[in-house]
Amino acid sequence: MEGIMNFLYIITVIVVAVLLIRWIGAWMLRIDEVITLQKEILKELKNKNQ
Repeated sequence: MEGIMNFLYIITVIVVAVLLIRWIGAWMLRIDEVITLQKEILKELKNKNQ
């Protein structure tokens, strides 16, 4: 039972670390801002085509 708990703990730590690194990377590269701007541009283009 202890081995399974240790395994689950290690997997959880790895998953959290990967998600945290991805979030920090996206924030530092401003990818979230680029996606937001692309959505706004797409909305404007759709409005102009109607």
